[in-house]
Amino acid sequence: MKGLGGPGVPGGPGVAGGSGIGVGPYDTLRSQDEGVMDVGTVRPRISLVRLLEDVGTTVLNAVVGDPQSMDEVASVVIHDPEDDSPSTSDSMVLLVGISGGERIAESVVDLAERGVAVVVARVSSDLSSVDRETIESTGVVVLALARGVSWVQLTSLLHSVLEARNEVGHIHSRGGGPAGDLFAFANAVSALLDAPITIEDRSSRVIAFSGRQEEGDGPRIATVLERQVPDQYIRVLEEAGVFDRLYRSDDPVWVPAETLGTKMGRIAVSIRAGDEFLGSMWVALVAPLSEDRTRALLDSAGMIALQMLRLRGGADAERRLRADLIATLLDGGAGAVDAMNRLGLGTGPTLVMALGRRSFEGSSKPDDAAHIVRLTDALAMHLGAVHSQSAAALVNGTGYAVLSVRGHSPAEAELQASRVASDFLDRTGASGDTIIGIGRVVTRPAQLSRSKRDAEHALEVLLAGRASGSVATFSSVHVDAILLEIASEVAAEGFSDLGPIEAIASHDAAHATSFVDTLDAWLNAFGDVGDAAASLHVHPNTFRYRLSKVKSMAALDLDDPNVRFRLMVHLRLRGPR
Repeated sequence: MKGLGGPGVPGGPGVAGGSGIGVGPYDTLRSQDEGVMDVGTVRPRISLVRLLEDVGTTVLNAVVGDPQSMDEVASVVIHDPEDDSPSTSDSMVLLVGISGGERIAESVVDLAERGVAVVVARVSSDLSSVDRETIESTGVVVLALARGVSWVQLTSLLHSVLEARNEVGHIHSRGGGPAGDLFAFANAVSALLDAPITIEDRSSRVIAFSGRQEEGDGPRIATVLERQVPDQYIRVLEEAGVFDRLYRSDDPVWVPAETLGTKMGRIAVSIRAGDEFLGSMWVALVAPLSEDRTRALLDSAGMIALQMLRLRGGADAERRLRADLIATLLDGGAGAVDAMNRLGLGTGPTLVMALGRRSFEGSSKPDDAAHIVRLTDALAMHLGAVHSQSAAALVNGTGYAVLSVRGHSPAEAELQASRVASDFLDRTGASGDTIIGIGRVVTRPAQLSRSKRDAEHALEVLLAGRASGSVATFSSVHVDAILLEIASEVAAEGFSDLGPIEAIASHDAAHATSFVDTLDAWLNAFGDVGDAAASLHVHPNTFRYRLSKVKSMAALDLDDPNVRFRLMVHLRLRGPR
């Protein structure tokens, strides 16, 4: 059995003792006396639907069968057609080296008899109806590997996704931490090319860079410091057609210094996984690369694509797992204690934060969902720095954070959480349209659903404009929350159009008057005409005239305290208009 040796360069070719490329932390293929060869000993389990979501349709796509019909995947194995021993139903079998619809169908039939439920193959678009019917009759799910994605890339990516399910808060990867791997790649490539490099995503954001950046020119140093290519250079590159060439071709693109107006030129190469453009690698040089170094650059781009897939798959899986645990925690119930322990929150007093975004009249925000995702990630990072026992994730479109507040009274805990939330909004510059509601402290995990509802109610109060600022605790706005609940019931029962306030509002709408505002100002000023008139910027005599019209129009006895109370409640239920 031929071993796959560990990487000599991070993610690179195997060293002595192996003759391939490392596929994971278990970099050997060993005989299991089965009809498949076990790639490693991965034990974490994940549903096939979730695995496909984490990996992405640009890598794997179901062409036959329903992924929901298979419960879980626990391992990835490579099919050995020379051995016919039984396999396990929770294995994903890779049909490496098997092509053509007829051969794939024969292999699927054979594997189905041995209990296999899902296979991956190089399935062409011309799969015949006969072969398709044969495969469908077995009940096996067949996934197509995208054109241009290697089997090594796939196995490594699948390992990353499976391992990320094994432990929250830590994404396993080969050769170091997730970020460290890309930076190690950058330094290795820099050494090969004898020049500083940057690795950038599709939006020209710098996700890793090598050392020796001081050898570059001013724009390169600015790019690294800002982690983003400056806008003026992006425009120059767009006008020169550099990005178009990167998107269309795998060939390196040379950009002379004269084109950029810089001291050094750039050579760029696309980073791809199959047909998907992941980003690009940029080398700062005074002259184009030699033929040997150009070939090294192209080889490096392929290895970096593999690493970016690993990181993306692992990060997506970790994010989903964290969201699942937090959703379980926020629902309360029997699973909450286990979820708290797995998130590292202990079992002491906790509270919930809910993060949302205001909507301003006349402004459409098509990026609201992406904005909340970015802010939730930023909140998780912020809490990790200032409040270690915390966890945050996006659940059903809302950002939630759970904070352990052991050692504080409920009032102190809410005050501290408010400060943390305000500091986060100030630091991110998001305090204008981003809002955070904070729930009450609860003492048991099963009660967290109540703190979640509290935080949501506080968020609703802020969204309705019934509280000032961008952060509100439920304890401070619970009366407004109750009024919102009553207003919702009033609307549901069809009571909204009843009462003198609505009759006055109808008159205002028909005659362009402001009698509702007049009545509201008088009640808020406790009957002081001078203060009420000043709040509306009118003369007291004008105000008295309007108030008299209101009394006669709705037959109101404003000397009756019960009438005044009912009017104030009705106005509060209507809310700001």
